Amino acid sequence: MTEKKPKYIEGVGWRYETEHNQKRRLIGHRYNDVGTYLVTIVVKGRNPVFGTIAGNIKALPSDTNYPATVLSPLGERVLNEELPKIHAIYPMVEVWSPVCIMPDHIHLIIRINSLLPPKKHLGIIVGAFKGGVSRAWGGGTLFEDGYNDRILMRDGQLKNWTAYLRANPYRRLVKHECPHLMKRSHCIVIDGIRYGAFGNFMLLRYPEKVQVFFHRRMEENGQTVATEQTLLWQREHKRLMEAAAQGDVLVTPGISECEKRIKNECLQERYPLIHIQDKPIGQYWKPEKSRFEACVAGTLLILAPWQEDQNGDSDYARFHNLNSLAAAICSLDVETAMKLTTS
Repeated sequence: MTEKKPKYIEGVGWRYETEHNQKRRLIGHRYNDVGTYLVTIVVKGRNPVFGTIAGNIKALPSDTNYPATVLSPLGERVLNEELPKIHAIYPMVEVWSPVCIMPDHIHLIIRINSLLPPKKHLGIIVGAFKGGVSRAWGGGTLFEDGYNDRILMRDGQLKNWTAYLRANPYRRLVKHECPHLMKRSHCIVIDGIRYGAFGNFMLLRYPEKVQVFFHRRMEENGQTVATEQTLLWQREHKRLMEAAAQGDVLVTPGISECEKRIKNECLQERYPLIHIQDKPIGQYWKPEKSRFEACVAGTLLILAPWQEDQNGDSDYARFHNLNSLAAAICSLDVETAMKLTTS
């Protein structure tokens, strides 16, 4: 077995390349410099110590009874005492609104406005915050090891983060009160295209969606070879599975061999996935066991475009259309019109 060697990252320190998990840092990124991050920390065992979700899922976001977290005394201390300490200790660091304190985890948008003091970086700030909350709790280490971070890199990303955090209690309450929406078939109209659907519709509103698209064969070193035999596949496979492990929703029809492999790994690992299939979803249709179990777990949405809305008569044309729809699904933002009706 090859011995792993550490790598020095400025602003982070010496680090080994991490194993496949949901809390790795982006290798080479300067976590001590200007940047904006969506940080998630999770309570050990998902113990709901910060409060409970209450509200009416039929209420509008502007209504006072829109679903929200009713904070426990510990949750109140987190909001009013522990969070303000971040800016007090590091004046160049801000915690942006909205702060999303869920019963068993916390989402924060953290902005670093200028270079941090020597030997300080995002991980130090998050670790100190976690330690303060654990001391306020008084029962030892409260959180799981590490944290998840997403780096603000694209236009529209912050808007999606904000909308996602504001609606987080709503999604939790819907999942609790309306489990049928996570499991049963519907007709859903997305941006004017009609689909049959089965699974977790909330995946459509996730802020980060990534298309999985591979041709069956490609050129490498002057020869046409199966894509799964190429270096490009190795790199892209690693990139996509790391994205899925961090919570990005992968979107694919799973047509080519490489697409099928990614789809099957997501099903096995319970990573979030939107699978676009050619076969219609009728009134009595159900997926096979592996996809059904993923739907019940809330990690899969299956979409099947209505035949009348598909372009082309050949198999190639229909499959090309499915990949075009996958790209369109990935481009959905929080304001894209959707209409959901019982089939």
